[in-house]
Amino acid sequence: MSRAVGNFGKQIATQLRNAGTPGPKRPTTVFLTHVKWVTGKDQLTKYFSKYGQIDKVTMFFDPETGLHRGFASITFWEPSSAAAAIQQRPHFVDGDRIDVELFVPLKSKKKSLEFAV
Repeated sequence: MSRAVGNFGKQIATQLRNAGTPGPKRPTTVFLTHVKWVTGKDQLTKYFSKYGQIDKVTMFFDPETGLHRGFASITFWEPSSAAAAIQQRPHFVDGDRIDVELFVPLKSKKKSLEFAV
């Protein structure tokens, strides 16, 4: 493994350790793209469990057609598990390459309402 790849993994692990809620166990989510439409939760759980304990696997479907959209997320119990999954690229499930990135939630665009009393 090259020094650049090793440093990248350390940077991700440090960012994951410093992000979010303090405490020894903070579930950390990774985002998967290019997931085959035939790939299910069981295949993703089986493949990614080698990086650590998985809390949840979420598949994303089109609400109108009901078809899989090619995206998924996996929540690991430990940030180090998520870092390992991100660092150990490439990933191949059901014969296709799956990209793995740290999940960064979008900020809500909803505005809060304030009322004067």
